[in-house]
Amino acid sequence: MSRTARSPSIPPRRTPRPSWQAEASLAARIVADRPALWMSGGLGWAATAAPIALLVAVVPAPRLSDLTFIGARAFSSSAWPWNLVALGVLGGLLVLLALALVTLSEAGLRRDPAALAPANLGRSFAVTLISALPALVITAAAALAASVVAPAEFVAPQPGRGGPLLGTLLTLAPLLALLLVAAIAGGAYATAARVAVVNRGAAVFRALVLAGPLLRRAGVAGVVQAAASSVARLVYLVVAVLLLSVLWAPIGAELAAAAQFDAPVGALLVGFVAVWLCLVLGGGALHAWGSIAWTRILSVPPPNADVGPADAEETPSIP
Repeated sequence: MSRTARSPSIPPRRTPRPSWQAEASLAARIVADRPALWMSGGLGWAATAAPIALLVAVVPAPRLSDLTFIGARAFSSSAWPWNLVALGVLGGLLVLLALALVTLSEAGLRRDPAALAPANLGRSFAVTLISALPALVITAAAALAASVVAPAEFVAPQPGRGGPLLGTLLTLAPLLALLLVAAIAGGAYATAARVAVVNRGAAVFRALVLAGPLLRRAGVAGVVQAAASSVARLVYLVVAVLLLSVLWAPIGAELAAAAQFDAPVGALLVGFVAVWLCLVLGGGALHAWGSIAWTRILSVPPPNADVGPADAEETPSIP
C-alpha cells in the first residue's frame, strides 16, 4: 500500500525593510570616499539651490519704487503683453534646463551605465518633469498671489509684520508651506520613478505607477530620509546665503563707490566666486549623499517569490 505526502508549506519571505540609519551612514561613507561624486552632485545643486543663494546674497530686496518702475515699463511698452509672455517662456525654459541638469546629475550619481543610456535619460527626465508639475503649479499660483499682495504691503505696510517684504511672505505663508511639501513629495516620487526606470527598465507611465509601491515599501526609512535630506539642504542653503551676504557686503560697497573697475575690486570678486564655487561643491556632496541614500533605501531587493506547496511525491510502499 502506498501513500502520498506533501512537504510542509514554506511561508513567503516578507519584504525586507530598509534601515534609514544604516543606509544613510553607508551613503555618507560612499560620498566621503569618492570626491568625484561631489562633482555630479554639484551639477544638481548648481541647477537648483546655488543660484538662489547667489541671488539672495547679491541682489538687494526690491523697493516699492523699483517694483513700480518695472511694472510701469512693462505695461507701457509697445510689446505688451508679449513681453510678459516672453518672460514666462524664458522662465519655463529655465525650469526645463534645471530639471534636465538634475536628471543628468542623478544619473551620474548612480554610477551605472544603464542610468546614462539615452533612452533611460529621456524617461528619467520625463518622470522628473511630471513629478515636479504640482510644485510648478503652486509656484505659479504663489507668483500670482504675490503680484496682488506685494503692492498692498509696500504701499500700506501693516505694523508689527517686519516690513513689506516680510509681510508679503507672511501673507503667502500657507502657499509657501504647501509648495515646500509639494517639492519634498515630488522629489521623493521622482527619485522612486527614476529607480524604476533604471532598475526595472520601466517606461514612463509604468515607472510612475511603480513609484508609489516603492515609496510605500521604503516605509519609515523613506519618510525620515525625505525629512532629513530636506532639512539638511535647507540649513546648508541658509548658511550659504549668510556667508555669501557677509562676503558680498564690502564688495558691493566697493563697486558702488569705485569710479572704475580696478584690480582690488577684481581680486575681491575672484575670491567671492571661489567661495561660491566651494559652497557649490559642498552642496554637491550633500546632494550626492541625499540621492545615494534615497536610491539605496528604494532599491532594497524585493522578496523571493512565494513558495507554494511542493508537488506530491510518492513515498516508498510500507509493507
